[in-house]
Amino acid sequence: MADISNSDHSAHRANQPALAPVIKGTPLPLTIALPGGAGALDLTVTRITHACVLLRWGDCAVLTDPWFSQKALYHHGESLPLGVDDLPTLSAVISSMNHYDHFDVATFSNYRDLSVPLVTIKGSRQAAMAKGVGFINVHELVGWSSLTIGNVTFHAIPANHFAPNTFRYEQAYVIQAFGSTVLFCAHCLKEHALAQVKSRFSKIDLALLGINGLRIKPLMGRQMSMDPADAARLCAELQIPICVPIHYAFNGGWLSSTFLLSHKGTPEQFSEAVRRVSPGTSVVTLSPGQPLRLVSPTKLSAEVDLALHA
Repeated sequence: MADISNSDHSAHRANQPALAPVIKGTPLPLTIALPGGAGALDLTVTRITHACVLLRWGDCAVLTDPWFSQKALYHHGESLPLGVDDLPTLSAVISSMNHYDHFDVATFSNYRDLSVPLVTIKGSRQAAMAKGVGFINVHELVGWSSLTIGNVTFHAIPANHFAPNTFRYEQAYVIQAFGSTVLFCAHCLKEHALAQVKSRFSKIDLALLGINGLRIKPLMGRQMSMDPADAARLCAELQIPICVPIHYAFNGGWLSSTFLLSHKGTPEQFSEAVRRVSPGTSVVTLSPGQPLRLVSPTKLSAEVDLALHA
């Protein structure tokens, strides 16, 4: 356990953004079969907010893109189901980009164990930022490099935009653990990267895809993340069996919406686009905190039989 009692770290915490409101509850859990998942350990997916998702295989837990606070121009657009103190023991944390709403490292430094492995993007400021708030086990990945932590392997997929500079460092990840493969893509994949994913990975069991179609108004509406149609085409190209949409509830307020950003994609639009171009994909839209449990078809069948005869 890292020592977080030093004065520099305490002073840093005093200047953190305001914590987001948390409404705890027990949303209805979902259980579905993971196609081709025979022998794989159950995977539970919990969407917290935006691109912040908790993946759990038994006692192994991975958190993506931590964002637990709010400030001007950055609002979740939904209540959080849990706060940093409510997180389970984490095996690793990954971040897809050096943006506050994808790498809220200041607030996340309140996590109880600053020795948790933190996977960042090589060449960005993320590693320095993480170490600056007390994290001591920080890793850097560049596109097409891989890192194994315990039973989980992270494959970094380049997802860079070439302008503006703030979008220079972005990565998607393919996460492999306990017999299942997950694609996490918060913004987008360019065509060459998508082709490489298709050739390198024989199957993707689950995709977590951003769908809000983020555009920057001062840059002539430059598109920075997938919209529902883009994400649906990705599902078709990679033959994704199950997809959980993410990155769509963000709200920057009237100033941002009027002058800075456009982000209009919704889960409903995504579901309709998938129905048209990728009918083999099951779209599962999760409320914040709602767990989705993916199990093998054999195990699900046995559980159904047991429930029917109980």
